[in-house]
Amino acid sequence: MSNFIDFITKKFDSEDVIKFSEKDSFSEIKSWCDTGSPLLNFNLHTFGLPTGIVELAGKSKSGKTTAGLMAMRSFLQQHKEDGVCVILSSENRDNKDYALQLGIDVRRVLIVRVRYVEKMFLQTKKIIEEADEYYGEKKIKPYFFFLWDSLGATLSKSELDTMDENLDTMSKKLDKGSDITDLKHEKVGAFAKSAKMFCKYIVSEMYTHPIHFVILNHQYDVIGSMVPGARKSTGGEFIELMPCMRFSLKVKANEKVDDVEVAQITEVKVIKNDFGSRKKTDIRILFGYGVVLSDAEIQYAIDRGILEKVGARKISFMKGKMTWTSLKEFFNLYYEQNKYLPILYTKIKSSMQKDLMEMKRKLSEAEVEDDDVEED
Repeated sequence: MSNFIDFITKKFDSEDVIKFSEKDSFSEIKSWCDTGSPLLNFNLHTFGLPTGIVELAGKSKSGKTTAGLMAMRSFLQQHKEDGVCVILSSENRDNKDYALQLGIDVRRVLIVRVRYVEKMFLQTKKIIEEADEYYGEKKIKPYFFFLWDSLGATLSKSELDTMDENLDTMSKKLDKGSDITDLKHEKVGAFAKSAKMFCKYIVSEMYTHPIHFVILNHQYDVIGSMVPGARKSTGGEFIELMPCMRFSLKVKANEKVDDVEVAQITEVKVIKNDFGSRKKTDIRILFGYGVVLSDAEIQYAIDRGILEKVGARKISFMKGKMTWTSLKEFFNLYYEQNKYLPILYTKIKSSMQKDLMEMKRKLSEAEVEDDDVEED
């Protein structure tokens, strides 16, 4: 069989026909978007969010938007010359001030206002085509980051037309003093069908374009459900099989300083991950500043000697160049934009990435040993 596999791959001589044994999904990813949490990256067994469709689902204030914008910030930092960054905005709630607070270069972000999903499909297709032409003249291959905000707030053309027709009918009946009856309903499944077609298109484009496509999916509690914690999405369930990663976010706890809530701990539950791991991760979101180092990441840095614990409370970095003794002091480092914070973050991230690669190396060696045993 192995001889036939060698024979047929040489016969095809195509990047579309390859040996499974030579496939490495991790190394094939051309672009990673850092989540802002080294621990979340490690627990996903990745360097962040990969190219592909990624869904961030959760209730309001769960941290979806922040997580999406953190990934966008990472993308813009990596792709300064070849990055195309687009917000597909259904809700028209794009907060420039918040994006600036997170460190996003808003001058490099395009907003496309979305009235219905079919138009979004055409606009996205046009942007990719125009980018190919624009960067092609410069002999540069563009990278793409799309943030769809949000799945549940986007209508289909059929739904929009029906809404406009109903509003017109209601207006005429109210003018005449008539009862408001006989309103039409949108075609069942109209949105799901169009949105699924759109996502299939995005997936097909990913064969030739490095595309990060992050979907924010708002969820709400199911009224009257007998299942504890049951949630639904106004975006429907069509998206379930499309993403390479799906997350469910929820607020786990709030953190106070001087009796004022200034941060939250968000639990990131992995529903789907093409890279295997589904380990939950708690991330810390400092309001106005995005994802910051969590207690677990700080403890990791202490264990690895990146940080030093001095006495019972004091934590020191780089021989005392940056220190804190309380949560308030730690948050103040972010408020003051302490110049050593990025260095600390990079050291923790680099160390965890080394741990991840070492874990992958050991796994690969174990596979080789298993093959040797089978041959014997």
